[in-house]
Parts: sequence; C-alpha cells; structure tokens
Amino acid sequence: VQYGPEGSLLLRLWYRFVKFAFHHFYNEFAWTYDLVSRIVSRGHWHDWQRAALPEVRGEQVLEIAFGTGNLLWDMVMEGYQCVGAELSPHMVGITARKFRRRGGKAPICRARVQDLPFADATFDSLVATFPDYFILDPVAQEEMARVLMPGGRLVVVEGGRILKEDIWSRVLNWAFRITVSPRTWKENRKLFTHPLFSVERREVQSEWSSVGVLVAVKKSGD
Repeated sequence: VQYGPEGSLLLRLWYRFVKFAFHHFYNEFAWTYDLVSRIVSRGHWHDWQRAALPEVRGEQVLEIAFGTGNLLWDMVMEGYQCVGAELSPHMVGITARKFRRRGGKAPICRARVQDLPFADATFDSLVATFPDYFILDPVAQEEMARVLMPGGRLVVVEGGRILKEDIWSRVLNWAFRITVSPRTWKENRKLFTHPLFSVERREVQSEWSSVGVLVAVKKSGD
C-alpha cells in the first residue's frame, strides 16, 4: 500500500469519505446548506464569508463555487459587476430562485473551475469561500490565474473557528478539524508559491470567532 502525503492510509480513506459526503451535501442535500452552515458556525457563516469583501479590488468580480449565493447577492448589492461559477446544478437552482425572490436576476453559470468559460484577464478579483479540494488543484490554479487581470486578486476564505470555550463551541471546532483537511492551509500556502502569484494570509477575528483569509495576487506582466 502506498501512503500519500496525508501520512496514513486511514487518513486517506477519511479524506475520501469526507469528499464523498460533501459531494452529496452540495448536491442532493444542497437545500440544507444554509441551515447547516448557520448551525455549525453558531450563526457566523455569513460573517465569515463577508471577510472576503475588504480584500476585493476592482469592479469585475467572479465568485467561484458560490453555493447558495448569499455572498454573491451581497456583492451585487454593493455595486460589483459580479458573475458566479458553480458546478452543482442544485446550488445553481437555489441561487437563481433566491435572486428571483429578492427581485434580482442571478448572474451565474454552471462551470468547473478547471475549465472556466471566460476570456483571459477578465476579472479584477476572484472570490472563493470555504472552497472544496479544487483549490489545491494546479489545473484550477492555472485557470484562475488565466482569467485574472495582471495585479488581480484571488481571495480565499478558509478555516473558520469559534473562540468561545463552551462545550458546544469545542464540539463544533472539533467537527471542523475532522471534516476539513488539516493540511489545507499548509498546502494552500505551499501551492500558491506558484510563480504567477504572490501570497499573503490574514486572520480576521471578532469577539466570537476567527477566520483565515488568503490573498493571492497575480503578478503583473504574466
């Protein structure tokens, strides 16, 4: 048996199970996403998503894997020229209906991050909040760099953590640790030493919680 970079066969099998579970969560069970995310974050999920906004630059913004469209709606309401790309047809449907109920038209498409249907250097900023494992895929990273303008930003929100010490908060933090790969941030930082990007990581903290924000800036002239 060959052991991967995760360190053990058991851990590799666990990652596979988590990917399988998340696939169904983002598809057949997508209708539970807003409720579940509120519960597991103690109501802070949307605030964690919005931690991306201070790092967004320019007007042309692409949100990758937009889920149920809450941050996409926020950005449209704040005047950004937004487009959303999402692979799950269930999430696309939920977001379209949400926009219609709120009196807007969702500027969205169904697409894989590894094959984005946009011209080179289209966007000032790309946003991804709590992305799946695609964010570690070199092909996806090349594609994200392609559609960004020189000097454009990829803003990734990852790794929410509740700071309170009560039992429920500890349980939720433990659940985050076992369902989100513990190597994610370490590998994000390593893989985004890609020659097209310069990378910084920030921690956005409130009284109740903390969330990581990675900013990868596409180098000019590439």
